[in-house]
Amino acid sequence: MKSEKNEVKMERRGETEVVFTRYFSAPRELVFDCHTKPELMKRWLIGPEGMVLDTCKQDLKVGGKYLYLYADKDGNKSGVYGTFREVVVPEKLANTENYIFDMSTFDPNAPEDPNATFESRTFTSEGNRTLMTHLCRYASAEVCKMMVESGAADGMSECYLELDKLIAEMG
Repeated sequence: MKSEKNEVKMERRGETEVVFTRYFSAPRELVFDCHTKPELMKRWLIGPEGMVLDTCKQDLKVGGKYLYLYADKDGNKSGVYGTFREVVVPEKLANTENYIFDMSTFDPNAPEDPNATFESRTFTSEGNRTLMTHLCRYASAEVCKMMVESGAADGMSECYLELDKLIAEMG
């Protein structure tokens, strides 16, 4: 029997991969849109405590770039950027992910880190719900361990509670 509760589940696969799964009580087209449309992403994709998604730029196509910057109330910023590797509307989204910790040294025109994290999200319809399977492949076992221990699943859970609220509003 399936639980109706939508929780993030995390599974380690080998030394460098983690797979997160989560159900959403919405059609996959809506869940995909909420992951790809900047005006919707800004409404639920919260950052570290006290931060909001301030900048959400993307060219949603294979080879297209994206930049997501989070800002706190004092104007401090950090974020992620990368390149889309696969875009199949509304089924799959894959990209590289590079982290920006210091905006003073960030150069949007610099080449991507060859050790960038690889992510892919697959959206599967299951009745009136959508299963999202989110694979993260990290550059090393050490980075993978650090991400798992940093509470990535907890942060993801908080974001997805915000997404559940947005989906209910749009319902």
